[in-house]
Amino acid sequence: MKAFPLAPTPRGLVSTTSRKLFLLLVMYLSQRVFLCFSWTLLPILLRQQGASLGAIGFSALVYCPWALKFTYASWLDRAKGGRLGRRKSWIVPLLILSGAAMPLLALFSPEDDLAAVLAVVALLNLAFATIDIAVDGYATDILEPEERPWGNTTQTIGYVLGYMLGAGVFLIIHQRLGWSATLLLLTAMQVILMVPIFLHKELPAIAAAGCAGRHQVAPAVKPRVWPFIKQPSIAWFFLFAGLLMVLEQGGLQLRLPMLVDIGMNPADLGRLNIWVGSPLCILGATVGGALLAKLGQRPVCALCCLGAAGLSLFSAFISQGASQGLAIAVMIGTEKLLAGIVTTFLFSLIMTLSVGRQSATNYAVLGSLVHLVQFAVIPAAGMICDLIGYFDLYLTLTLFGMLTLLTGDYILRNRLIFSRNINN
Repeated sequence: MKAFPLAPTPRGLVSTTSRKLFLLLVMYLSQRVFLCFSWTLLPILLRQQGASLGAIGFSALVYCPWALKFTYASWLDRAKGGRLGRRKSWIVPLLILSGAAMPLLALFSPEDDLAAVLAVVALLNLAFATIDIAVDGYATDILEPEERPWGNTTQTIGYVLGYMLGAGVFLIIHQRLGWSATLLLLTAMQVILMVPIFLHKELPAIAAAGCAGRHQVAPAVKPRVWPFIKQPSIAWFFLFAGLLMVLEQGGLQLRLPMLVDIGMNPADLGRLNIWVGSPLCILGATVGGALLAKLGQRPVCALCCLGAAGLSLFSAFISQGASQGLAIAVMIGTEKLLAGIVTTFLFSLIMTLSVGRQSATNYAVLGSLVHLVQFAVIPAAGMICDLIGYFDLYLTLTLFGMLTLLTGDYILRNRLIFSRNINN
């Protein structure tokens, strides 16, 4: 990967693309290991305890802080930053809070103290969601335009590695050692990830769009959410991203209880995530970044829609229980491959639309849409699936993929204009 040298930092050091991407990778990874562990394990435990698909869907509401980031993201953009820096002043204390909350969670049992477990998980999600606001703003601040596709690829890879560890390695550890020991090991990993984040000196922000090539510390800004949302391009992005999230997320979380119903245990699922799902998701993120750089947005949109529709059709076949083994591995692998491409594609659009002095606020507003749709779709899909079954749900999502393809291509071709942001 080519390194693009930046202007010297105050200490005379030169920041390279590789250095920035490494820092962002660790920052994104630090948010995701526990998140992916709890996101995967809790639906399985609830299903094993006899919970309905609708109840499992509503349990996802403990992750709602990710959908509400836009309500307080402007606080982070208002902060001038102290000795740690504008973004690290939020990231460091919240990482310390998360490292303290995980051992607390180990004192409870998800079987006997489910309400307490969900409460602490919700608290951790609030901390990680706030960290994510600061890290997204930091990434948008420090990446040159030509670095952004790789920045979004790095973001996705960080998420995938977090999934590989949380929903793979630690799922297997939980099967063997139990809840408390797994949480203590998660805490130890969190502490290790904190070290490079704590030690690095915050990098200066690049000037806003229109001043490319000049580097400066971003001035204080009073973020304005409503003028940003009122831009016509943002409204069309809301529609486009909403359709894409319904298509991708409508059946994603239901595949976990479906596999439990088929007879798969958490350890088997963890092995599939390690050896099949996670590598293919990393491949998908890399392929997504490369295709965006080479082909542009419309061909990648078509690939996402057609791939998701095909995956839904294949999932309908798997739901009948006639095929296991290789077919399940193909389903999981395809899901993660597409997840890597879709995530890189969608967040590349978000980063491009977010560039400016209130980048953290802009990014949080757009990112919150993704999570709002997700948290609306998952419970609804669970309740619908209770009524009509896995097979009919996945067939419906297959047809929805065709609608998303046609609508998405129209929006990208005619409506989604990347104009200068309100606070540039």
